[in-house]
Parts: sequence; structure tokens; C-alpha cells
Amino acid sequence: MSVNEEIQASTDSFWEIGQYKRTVKRIEDGHKLCSDLMALIKERSEIEDEYSKKLRHWTKKWNKLLDSGPEYGTTQAAWRSALTEADRVADLHTNVRDKLVNDVNPKIKNWQKEHFHKTLTGMKEVKEMEEHFRKAQKPWAKRLDKVVKAKKDFHTACRNEKSTSIQANNALADSSMSEDQKKKIQVKAEQYREQVETTTQKYEAALNDINSYNAKYIEDMTEVFDKCQEMEAERLKFFKEALLDTHKCLDISVDPEFSQLYVDFKNTIDSADYNKDLKFWSNNHGVDMAMNWPSFEEYNPEIHTITTKQKKGSNSLEVGDGGIYLRSISLDKYNEEFKTGDDIAVGNDEYSPELQSISSKKSKSIKETSGDGGIVVTKISHQKTDSFASNNSDHVQQQRNDYNKGGDNIKDEPMEQAITPPVTRQKSYDETLNPFADDSEDEGSQSDTKGDDASIASSKPEVSSPGPPKPPRQRGQSENNGDNPFGSDDNDGWEGVDTALDDDGRPGVPVRALYDYDGAEEDELTFKAGEEFEKLEDEDEQGWCKGRLRERVGLYPANYVEVIS
Repeated sequence: MSVNEEIQASTDSFWEIGQYKRTVKRIEDGHKLCSDLMALIKERSEIEDEYSKKLRHWTKKWNKLLDSGPEYGTTQAAWRSALTEADRVADLHTNVRDKLVNDVNPKIKNWQKEHFHKTLTGMKEVKEMEEHFRKAQKPWAKRLDKVVKAKKDFHTACRNEKSTSIQANNALADSSMSEDQKKKIQVKAEQYREQVETTTQKYEAALNDINSYNAKYIEDMTEVFDKCQEMEAERLKFFKEALLDTHKCLDISVDPEFSQLYVDFKNTIDSADYNKDLKFWSNNHGVDMAMNWPSFEEYNPEIHTITTKQKKGSNSLEVGDGGIYLRSISLDKYNEEFKTGDDIAVGNDEYSPELQSISSKKSKSIKETSGDGGIVVTKISHQKTDSFASNNSDHVQQQRNDYNKGGDNIKDEPMEQAITPPVTRQKSYDETLNPFADDSEDEGSQSDTKGDDASIASSKPEVSSPGPPKPPRQRGQSENNGDNPFGSDDNDGWEGVDTALDDDGRPGVPVRALYDYDGAEEDELTFKAGEEFEKLEDEDEQGWCKGRLRERVGLYPANYVEVIS
């Protein structure tokens, strides 16, 4: 039986047997406290991260609502300042999370690893301190064991001596007992009195022995205890540093960005000016908007065959004082090869009178302007048709002659990006490529045509350098007569082609402009590269999308924007 099992501590004093175990357990608790502190900081970092995510989700939601909502002007900017504040606060709390996870927790983990070493039998530091305490306490525990045993013997002897003394006194008064019995009781009582004296001496000797060893015991135990205290002091100081680091991470009030963001927040709100907003509305949606008031227009017989329908898919015309100028008509179908020269060399072979009909409606690629000359064709799109009858040949020939007379009045306007290169007509040149041919013309008239075509080619402007993609063919443009400005007005398919551009208020898909675009017509949007707005309908078969920009719904080329992910 060990000393610790024989001797039970009477109090919870550190000096009692086994009471050093609380100090030893504190070392083990220190290791656990390191893990607990790391868990605490990790949970706080998760809270910071979740808070940042919720703020960003909130700002994203309300930014979309503001983009599609009715608020506008400086008041809308004041709304957005609240969202900007949230975004900046989210960034600050994300930084807090990063610092807690990347700076504080790794520091605690490294300290724990350096100061606590686990083994198969437990914590190394715990085992060492427990062994030191046991060695320091063992000599004193043995002496204490002797004291306890001597005390027990002394108390037993005293109890026996008292009992026999009572029996001896009773025997003297009892006449029924013999003298021999009374004598035996007195002898026994005397023996117990002697035993009491003996145990008393042993008990006192044991006490003297243990008391003389107390100083050594205190010294040894204190030495081990001080080592434990040093270990604990180091832990406590480190925890204080770790908590101070945590405080630095969490205290965003000392961050200059924190104070500045609320200054900016207030300044933006203070900048809200209802007068500016009302003026903006009046200029864009109210009485201060520009208006094309109806005015008297003179009758011009030269544009009698030009339709007045303002639809997508038509070619815009340059109408001058002396006639009509077609500034851009592309060649879609031809059999000749491209040349690098500016003129078109026309062969002597006969060619078919089949021509691509030129749209009579206004086109994206041709701008409406004024001039003094006759009809100028700078870009022609050919598609086969049998509808160009011989009764039109005189009219077309007259137009060519007018061009030769007034060609000097052509205005130098920039061409579309996709301008057809000059064409050299070879021996196998197909007559369908000549938009001014006449079935009734003879070889002589064909020779004249070659000269006219060469004159037309020489009047072409330079091809522009690469830039934004060419806007798609206009909505409603016919495949057969979409490029024919002299075609018939009786195109029933034109009516109702445009999609209704009413704003139904539903949110759209955010997009960003890749290039600048100036709307050529009233139902088109105008925007700059980098500007963001909403796409309300996907691209149609002609390459146009419906969108909303600054509370205005209109059309725009699908290839001029990209979807914002």
C-alpha cells in the first residue's frame, strides 16, 4: 500500500499529500486553453466572414433594385452611398477575418506546439512536474506516515488504559470478586498506563522528526512549484499578447478607412440636391425636352419613290438639293475577284440585268444628309431578283447621268467598318453585278456603263481602320429588297416589325458596353464604352437586343456589349 493511499488528506492545502496534482493539472489545462482560444478566434473569424458576405449580398440585391427602380439623380446617389458604406465595411470585416485566421491563430498554434509535447503516456510537461512533486513529497510523506501510526497507537493505548482503570475501580467496590481477579485487573490497568507513556514518547518523536523535516519539504516543493508558476506565467503573458492582437484585429475604429468611409457617406448624402434632380427630370422626361415640331416641307419629286417608313432594317439615304446619295451599299453576292486598286475594271462580256434590289427604307450604314449633286452610289449590295424590269432602265440611266454631273458634291463622311473592297470584273463577269443595267441596252450602252461604274468606284472614300464591330442588318430588312432605295413602298411585311418598346418594369440582365454607339434612330440607345445598363430581351435573328439605359428602353447591337458576370 502506497503512502498516498494510506494517508488521506485532511484539508485541501497544497502541502497535503497529493494536493500538488491541481498545480500539475493546470499545465494540462494550459494546453487545452490554447486550443480553446484558437477555437474562439476561429468562430469569431467565421462570424466576420458571414457578416461580410451578408453585407455584400445585401448591396448586390439593392444595387440591382436601384438600377431598375424609379429613383434617379443625386438622390439615387445618396441611396447608393448607403450601399457603398456597406461594401467598404464588408471589406474591413473581411480584413479582420483574414488577420484573425492568418496572424493570430497561427501564432497561438506555434506557441502551443513549442511549449507542450504530447507523448503516448500523456503530456510530457505534466509527467515531469508530477514526478518532481512526488520526489519532493515522498520523504515527508514517510515521516507523516510514522506520525499517523504513532498517533493511532497512542490513542489506542489511552483508550485501553482508561477502560481498565474503570474496571479496576469497579472491582474494588465489588465484594463478589476474589482478590486474585481484582489484582489481575489492576496489573492490566498498570500495563496500559505504561503503554500510554510509551506511545506518547513515540508519537512525540515522530512529530519532532517530521517537524524537523518540514523546512526541507517546503524548500523542495516550493522549487517544483516555482517551475510550474514560471510555465504558467509564460502562458498567461502569451495569452495577453494574443488577446491584444485579437483586439487590434477587431478594433476597426482605429483604421483610417473606417472613419473616412463615414465622412464620404455623409458627404454623398449632403450632396443630394432635389433641385438638380427635378431639373434632370425636366430635361430628360419633362417640359424642357427637345421637340421636332411639325413644319412645312416642300415637295421633292426626286424622292417620290423613297418610302417614308422609319423602320429598322432599311438603308438611310442622303437627300440633297440635287438628288439622292447612297453612301454605303454592300456587295453580298458577286462572282468577280477583289483588287487592291481604287477603280473597278469592267470586262466587255455581256451580263444579266438581274440586280439586287436596293432597299427603299433607311439603313444603319447610310446617313441622311444634304448635298447639291445627283444620285451617288458608293457601296452596292447585290442579290439576285427578277423584279427589275426593263421599264426602269431609262430611269436608272438618267440617275447615272445625274451622278456624273453632280458627283463633285459628294460629302466626305466616314464609311461603315465593313466596306466592300474594290472589285475587278473579269471576262466571266456576271451582269447581275451591275445595278444600272437595262435589258434593252445594246453593246454600246454596256460600254458606257463601264465608264460610269469606274467613275462610281473612284468616288469611294477610304476604308476605315478596324474598330467596333459593324452593327447588324436592321430589324425587318428583307433578304431580297432590303438594300433597294428605289423599291416599291408596298412592303406589307414592314408594318409592325418593331417590337413594342414599352417599359414593363421587369428587371433585366446587367451588361457593359464594349464600344461607343450613337443611336441612329429614335428607338435606339446611345452609350459609351464601359457604361452599364440592362438587357431586357435576348438577341433576335437580326442581331439586335432590347435594353434599358437611364430609364429609357430602346434597341442596341448585341455585339457591342458583354454580359456582366
